[in-house]
Amino acid sequence: SGSRSVSSEFDNALALMKSGDSESAIQAFLALSERYPRATGPLTNLGILAARQQQHESAAKYFLAALQRDAKNVTALNWMGFVTSKGGNFNGALDWYTKALAVRGDYAPAHLNLGILYETVFKRGSQALEHYRRYQELTGGDNMLVSAWIHNLESASDYVAANVSQVNNRRNIIACGRQIMNPCTDQHIV
Repeated sequence: SGSRSVSSEFDNALALMKSGDSESAIQAFLALSERYPRATGPLTNLGILAARQQQHESAAKYFLAALQRDAKNVTALNWMGFVTSKGGNFNGALDWYTKALAVRGDYAPAHLNLGILYETVFKRGSQALEHYRRYQELTGGDNMLVSAWIHNLESASDYVAANVSQVNNRRNIIACGRQIMNPCTDQHIV
C-alpha cells in the first residue's frame, strides 16, 4: 500500500500539473520530493514547471538534482537539453539530447529536439532529416508539421535554411514547447 500511496499522490500532482494549476502542482511535487527522497519524477516535473515559466536556471537545478538521483532519467536529460539551448549553449544542448538517446534510443522527444537543433542552429539538414524521420517512426508519423519539415529537407537539393519564417516557426515551437514539453509521467523511484 506504500507504493500505491506514492503512486496516487504522484498521479494527483500530475493531474494538477496537466490541469494548469501550476502553484498547487509545485506544492504537491515539493512535498513528494521531500517525502520520497529517491524519487526523481517530482524533481523532473518541478523542473518542467519552472521551464514553462521561463525560469531556466531554476529548472536546470531541478533537472540536475533528478539526474543525481538517477542519471538515466531520459526526461530530465532531454529537458536539460531544452534549458541549455534556451541559455544559448547549443553544443551543450546537443550533448544532453545525445545523452538521452544513449540511455534510450527510442526516446522520441530527444529525436525531435535534435532534428530541430541540427536544422535551425547547426544547418545540418541530413542529420536533422535522420532525427525527424526517427521521431515520426516512433510516434506513428501523425505530426503533420514534422512531415512538412521532412518533405522540405528531402526536396531541397542543396539544403540551406533560407526560409527565415520557417526557421522562426521552429524556434517558436521550441519556445512554446507543445511538441517537446511533456510532463514526466514516470515516478522514477530507484
